[in-house]
Amino acid sequence: MLLNRSTSDAEISVPWEAIGYPGNVSANLRDLWAHKDLGKFTGRFAAKVESHGVVVVTIKP
Repeated sequence: MLLNRSTSDAEISVPWEAIGYPGNVSANLRDLWAHKDLGKFTGRFAAKVESHGVVVVTIKP
C-alpha cells in the first residue's frame, strides 16, 4: 500500500528490499482498486499517488 499524506500529488517508490524481497527479483503487480494488472517490475515499484490518496497492489514474485 502506498499512502500519500501530502496536499499535492506525489510519485512514491518502494524498493523491494524495503518489503523483504531481494533487489534482483522480478514480480507481477496488480492494482486491487482499479482491477488492473500493472505488469512486471524488477527491483522496485513506483506509482503516482494523488493527494491524500492510496494505491493498493498485490505483488507476486
